[in-house]
Amino acid sequence: MTSDELDRATHDLIEDIASQLPGNRHLCLGQLHNVMGAYGRSGRAAPASLRRLLDELTTEVVQPRYADLSA
Repeated sequence: MTSDELDRATHDLIEDIASQLPGNRHLCLGQLHNVMGAYGRSGRAAPASLRRLLDELTTEVVQPRYADLSA
C-alpha cells in the first residue's frame, strides 16, 4: 500500500467510525487493526489518532463485559 493509499484508508476509516451509532463503533475494530498493521508493514508509525481510536473502541468492547462479571 502506498503512502497516499494508507493516508486515504486512514481518513476513510476515521470517517466510517465517526458515522457509526454509539455501541456499534467496535464493529470497525477489524478494519482498524488492518490499517494499523499496514502502517507497521510500511515502516511508518500509526498516527496518534488511530492509536487513541483503538484504545477507545477496545474500551467500548471490554467495559460491558467487565460490568457483566462484576454483577
